[in-house]
Order: sequence, then C-alpha cells, then structure tokens
Amino acid sequence: MNKLQRWKGFVPDAELEVYRKAGFGERIGFGAKTALLNIDTTWMFIDPAYDMCGRRMPEVEAALATLTAAFRKAGLPIYYSRRDDRSHPTYRGIWNYKLGTADTFQYKNDPRADQWPPEFAPRPEDRVILKNKPSAFFATPLESFLRYDGVDTLVVCGVSTSGCVRGAVEDAFSHNFRVIVVGEACGDRSPSAHRANLFDMDMKFADVEDLDTVLDHLKKA
Repeated sequence: MNKLQRWKGFVPDAELEVYRKAGFGERIGFGAKTALLNIDTTWMFIDPAYDMCGRRMPEVEAALATLTAAFRKAGLPIYYSRRDDRSHPTYRGIWNYKLGTADTFQYKNDPRADQWPPEFAPRPEDRVILKNKPSAFFATPLESFLRYDGVDTLVVCGVSTSGCVRGAVEDAFSHNFRVIVVGEACGDRSPSAHRANLFDMDMKFADVEDLDTVLDHLKKA
C-alpha cells in the first residue's frame, strides 16, 4: 500500500507526484522477528538542562515508556544506543570541530548525561550499543548481534529524528533489515526537521507508523 496520501497537506501535491512517479512510499511491513532499537534517549538529549537538548518532550517520553513496556511484555529483544566515552579529544573526533560544546563538562564528563530515565531505562538483559558517531551501526557490533538474535525487523525510536535516528535507519535499510519508525516515539530539537525527516524516511527507507499500529502488531506477534 502506497503511503503518499497521508502526507498530503505537509508536502505540496506537485512534489508528492514526483515521489509517486518514482514509485516511492511502498510499505515494507514486519518480518519474522522484531526488535526495538531505542536511540540516544539519555538525559543529555531529553533534559533541557543539557545544551544538546532543545526542549522537554513529555509526549515522546510517554510513547517511549509505552513502547518499551509492550516489547518487554512480548518478550522481544530491546537494544539501546548511547554515546561512548567522550572524555578524550580523539574519542570525540570530528565532533571537536562541529560542536562548540564538545569540550564542556556537560558533554565530556557529566556521568548523568548518559543515563536513562527510569521509565524506559535498559535492564540487565537488554543490549546496550556504545557509539561515537550518529549511526548505531557505524563501527559497532550491532548488525552482528541482531543477526545472532535472528532479527529481521527493527522498530526504531529515540532522538534526534533528523540525526542519530535517521543515521541508524539508513544503515539498517542498507543492511537489509525491515525498519519501522514510530513517529510519536521520536523527537528532535527542531519540530520542522522532525516532520521532514519522518516524511523522507517513510518514502525511502522505512515505514513510519503510529504507536497504536505497532502495539497492535506486538499483541498479535
């Protein structure tokens, strides 16, 4: 089923026609085994006390908690990604040039920055992927772990939609995983960038679905 119709009013009709002509927007759907990938929902990115967070997003946090509980109830794998050690300039790499906050205590040393709110924090049995670049796949063992777990479908949530979420979605697609992005469970410091990237991912790399659709699937899984 083509999903172009849902974006009418956000994207001009003439542009939607270009996507229709190219054949974009087909639904990928769920496969045989699904895992949740929670991207960077640590305090650094969801608490405005940190410069990297633009605003508090209680609706996103509520969706994250609901989605996490549903995956736990279904007994399906849950993966988390977060930043690796940023205390040394080499570990930060090119971020040193792109971020004016890369050398601050908040960014490189604050121990709370890389912890999760208790409502959706990882348990000992969950998998945590440490990364130094936007995509949770780049220079990490994530793909290998997913293959071992027999996963062919990733439900993706987290922040930011236009950055680390998108980076992981594109890499998951490139590794031939089915990708489902839960729109309500993703957030961005820029609402306009959030919406634009959801549209683009829905057309090219993933199925952008609402939370209820994913919850319904998990109940039947």
